[in-house]
Amino acid sequence: MAELVNIVSAIQKEIQKAGVTLTLNGERLLVTGPAGSHCLRLVRLYRPASADVERAAAPDVLLVLSAATQKAARAAAPFNHILVPEGGYRLILPGIALRREVDVSSEEVRQVRLMGRTGVLAESLLLGGARAWSVQELATDAHVSTTLAHRVLTRLEGEGLLLAKGSGPAKRRQVVNSKALAELWSQEEKPHTVALRGYLYANSTEALAKRILSLYPESAIGGTLAANLYKPTLTKVAPPLRVWVPGDFDSDHLKEVGFQPTGEGASIEFLQSKDDSWRVHRSLEGIARVSPWRAWLEVARVEGRTKELADALLTDLGGH
Repeated sequence: MAELVNIVSAIQKEIQKAGVTLTLNGERLLVTGPAGSHCLRLVRLYRPASADVERAAAPDVLLVLSAATQKAARAAAPFNHILVPEGGYRLILPGIALRREVDVSSEEVRQVRLMGRTGVLAESLLLGGARAWSVQELATDAHVSTTLAHRVLTRLEGEGLLLAKGSGPAKRRQVVNSKALAELWSQEEKPHTVALRGYLYANSTEALAKRILSLYPESAIGGTLAANLYKPTLTKVAPPLRVWVPGDFDSDHLKEVGFQPTGEGASIEFLQSKDDSWRVHRSLEGIARVSPWRAWLEVARVEGRTKELADALLTDLGGH
């Protein structure tokens, strides 16, 4: 509460020439301007996902966001809000228009980021649901060192995404906000570079996927098809098909079946990842594919029908 009081005081000093007065009264903020007074109810959200922000927003609400990610801050932009501790705000009411934008990304830079191998740790935590993890168990599941696992767990616990029980070697942690964790992973994971893109004929996207998997048994389907296999919502999966392949991927086999490299009109694209981290979590039932959380990650940034698929899959995955 003291931090919010300080931020409101700082805002008051900043707008002192605007003829607007801000008064905190318990869990409400009274905003008085030339056109009259308006009372906003405070809704506090710690490390919220963007969906949490949109759900809590209302005309009579002032969102107080603590430790917000870039996505959550962008989601709050159309609504009245204050960012703690950054001090950004938006107060737009009849006769009042106050706004100050800030960059929240700097809060993440000094921490170990969720990308590559550390992203796999986030994936393990998400796939574990309500499981309580020890450092060793998580490191084993994600195929990383215990040192890296400990750094990630310490960060996520400090940001309120994990609940810790016990101490020392017996200490265990479990996810308490999977949607916010997934969104943080999505924000920090870097897009992977396409290693090869081209055209290969098949009657359907599924037929193309099976053909590639028969050529490269260690590969896995990603992107829209993988997401749609977990949550069928699309009548047709648009190309290109995304396929994850091992680091020792040999494209010569593709030439034998008529594959044509191309920059435009591609029906398939192949991606590689350092250390093949994507292979840690994948389903081998039916069409081999990346895990549902990684499939969500790959389609979450796309708009249109694919965005609808991402939202539907995230709902199915549960988010608590």
